[in-house]
Amino acid sequence: MTQARGLITLATLMVVGIQFAVFTQWRFDGVVVMLVWLWPVAVGLTGLTSLALFAGLASGVLFDAQSATPFGLSALVGLALAFAASRLGKEGVGDLDSAALWVTPTLAGAAGLVAPLLFVASGAFALNFSLWRGSLVNSMLVNAAAFFVLARPVTRVAFAMSSSALKGRR
Repeated sequence: MTQARGLITLATLMVVGIQFAVFTQWRFDGVVVMLVWLWPVAVGLTGLTSLALFAGLASGVLFDAQSATPFGLSALVGLALAFAASRLGKEGVGDLDSAALWVTPTLAGAAGLVAPLLFVASGAFALNFSLWRGSLVNSMLVNAAAFFVLARPVTRVAFAMSSSALKGRR
């Protein structure tokens, strides 16, 4: 499990780096695709709850430390998505090999639809209403579409990274 946590940590650092270097620069209809929210979902679909929560917390905190968002909100969204995905992953719902081809992208697309809503709602709960700047619907749709497209490759990487932990559990 320690080796898997180390690999997930390195992958999380790479995901946050890719988020800032690539995805933050690309805007689709004024919306940034949040790879830092897709990564915890992908790790969660492996069924390893502790690794998924770690990935969600680490990617969110690292992202919030470098961006102009309220500190901790991205981590909160990452934790919520990771926990929900890990519950499905424990049941084998998002398994890339045994589930239908469309299941993992659909789950990730649903996460991409819910994530911006969670982010804005938690920001409003924290009395930060500046997160309502753009269209929430556009943000939800763009992230859902991007998560749908990127789900299988990112989840394949998460399964490969956590394979050492999966072997140790059996």
